[in-house]
Amino acid sequence: MNKIFGQSIVFLTLKNNQKSPLMRHQSLSLVVVLFTTIVAGLLFACTPQKKISSGKSELEKINTELKQHSSNLKELDAKRKAKETQNEIDDTTNARIKKYIDNTEKEIDTLVDQNSVLIAGALVNKADWEQLSNSLVFSRKSSRTIGEKVAFLNDLINRNMVVKLDQDVLFEPGKYTVAAAVVTSIGKLFEPAAREIDLFTKKYPDFPLSLVITAKGYADGTGIAEGSGLYRDLKARLSLSGKEPDAKELNKELSRARAEAVKELFKKFAAERSDNGIYLRNVLYLHEGKGDAFPDPKVKDYKVDDPRRRVVLLFWSIFPD
Repeated sequence: MNKIFGQSIVFLTLKNNQKSPLMRHQSLSLVVVLFTTIVAGLLFACTPQKKISSGKSELEKINTELKQHSSNLKELDAKRKAKETQNEIDDTTNARIKKYIDNTEKEIDTLVDQNSVLIAGALVNKADWEQLSNSLVFSRKSSRTIGEKVAFLNDLINRNMVVKLDQDVLFEPGKYTVAAAVVTSIGKLFEPAAREIDLFTKKYPDFPLSLVITAKGYADGTGIAEGSGLYRDLKARLSLSGKEPDAKELNKELSRARAEAVKELFKKFAAERSDNGIYLRNVLYLHEGKGDAFPDPKVKDYKVDDPRRRVVLLFWSIFPD
């Protein structure tokens, strides 16, 4: 192209020498315009190609980061499943983490596929460069956000998110309200969970966070005597329209009532911890009765009337909004 350009200038110069002064001036102006246009075109063509090459290289690095995030998500999911199997995570937290993992893996796959098309494609004009530039900005931001959330959830799931409370300490036999003597010192039982919550929230001051507290109650396999006060109370709570409840239904309702009592006590306890504002906003309290199900899958020798079965598990979890 430079050879042709040079020949064109020589030709125009020779022709220019054969013309009048006015015509020579016009021809020189034409040469200047032609020279400027060609040089500008060459510069415009070279600069974007360098940018495109650099942009593609950066996009490849981001794709590598995204694939690493995907690998980290698989490790996170394995930890989630292990906690679920060992009853060390509540159902709400488990479902939220699983949903995040599933949605984020799809997001990563889509981003990597889109970026791969741009990396492999022939980008030749300004519109192509703008598309590449926009993808770089979006992918860079997405990768950073995904990385921060995966690190946050890994930190969360690596912690002890459950406190076991012995019902024989909390409740008198045949009751589902916490003994008055225990209420005054309940803070000692809740302190381990509160300490973990405080440490975790202070570690992420820039994250808008929401807290979930779940009390999950368990009962042993002993039947509740028909006609007893506890039997009548639980039957009334069940609202079975004249039908007599069986032992499983009664034990499940008893475990639910005790879980609710613990949840309400933790609410009162948390209201006094004004130094951590998370208790005053974005907090969800839940309770659930599991009846005569076994609370700890690792224990293989539970008996029917086993005090280890009479527990309330208090779970906590924190999520970025």
